[in-house]
Amino acid sequence: MTRSLLDRQAELPRSVPLFRYTPDRVRFSWQDWDPALVRSAEDLPQYLILGDLDQSTFQLSAGGWSARWQGKEDDTYFAVAYKAGAGRWEVRQTWCGLDGGFSTYPARMQLDKLIGQTLYMQFPRNWDREAKSQLESEYQITVVEQPENSYTFCGIPDGAFRTIVFPIAVRNLRPVRQWIQDIVDESPLAYPITVDAKLVFQALNYLEGKAPEWTSQAAVAFNQSVVESGLAPQGFPVREEASDGSAAWTLRREVYFLFIGLPFAGLTDFLSRMASANGPIRTAAHPDFRFELRPIVIPSGFEAQTESMTLWDKARTTRSFLKFAPLEESNDVPKVEDVVAVERVAPSTLANVEAISSDVVNAIEQIFQRVTKGGGS
Repeated sequence: MTRSLLDRQAELPRSVPLFRYTPDRVRFSWQDWDPALVRSAEDLPQYLILGDLDQSTFQLSAGGWSARWQGKEDDTYFAVAYKAGAGRWEVRQTWCGLDGGFSTYPARMQLDKLIGQTLYMQFPRNWDREAKSQLESEYQITVVEQPENSYTFCGIPDGAFRTIVFPIAVRNLRPVRQWIQDIVDESPLAYPITVDAKLVFQALNYLEGKAPEWTSQAAVAFNQSVVESGLAPQGFPVREEASDGSAAWTLRREVYFLFIGLPFAGLTDFLSRMASANGPIRTAAHPDFRFELRPIVIPSGFEAQTESMTLWDKARTTRSFLKFAPLEESNDVPKVEDVVAVERVAPSTLANVEAISSDVVNAIEQIFQRVTKGGGS
């Protein structure tokens, strides 16, 4: 690896905003809302935590009112009852038939605040376990459950968020962005999504004798990394031996990962829309996708709370180690004016990333051509 190539790649931005989508909803002001004045379904938020308001469930009585917000999956809903006479809220949530808890709170608490500050301080663990089981059986993905005692990001009215992450070649950033745009245009989503490309350090350990044969061929593995990332790895793979005598070929690189942020409530719907036989998100029935390229579903903000993570394929032939940028080096908690500024220059930022990738890939091709010609003379 020449110094000039490393210097060129060092100019890459850590993050590139690619796509933002917010559903068209009836404006609702929590600050101006008085639950005691609710007289019809039109007085309630259109969307809450798990889905859209099912107006047919609204009931009004002298003692208060109740309603349900219906999710995408069967037997999935968020139910709220306002007991005016007793001065309390009753909140129940169910996902795919799994109870997410029933709680009562004093009516003096504002509904949006009690949801975010009490109900969603900890995400339902049984939901996490079931989502992992369902999604990993249906798709070629890995689902990371919410760690205990970690912060749960809950937005109002959209609930807990998740992030779908997977490595992506620079040349595919625009096509994937357009693909997502087309999906939204074809059938608008009921939930918001954000799409960013972020540089992530990845170390791949291919166990000798167990991983595919090509992974132990340094030049082949190096070139394969260039093809699938559009960037140069930090060097050729190196053979490393463990104390037990086993060996692995280790490739280290920085590669752009796509980070798709969306509510947990929209996770199964979005994955079903994105799944394709030759894309980054594939069902279990689709052609096998290499483990290190498969999507990972993580809790929102996981990369800011966790320095790194390690994943193995089921056969334990390949280990993927991901190291996330420290919070102070990333744009995970920017100021509003910073967000506006970054979004404004996003087109030029993407064009710059593509130009750097093109220069790096062309330079590597020229180097290998010279080496190949020199070796054959």
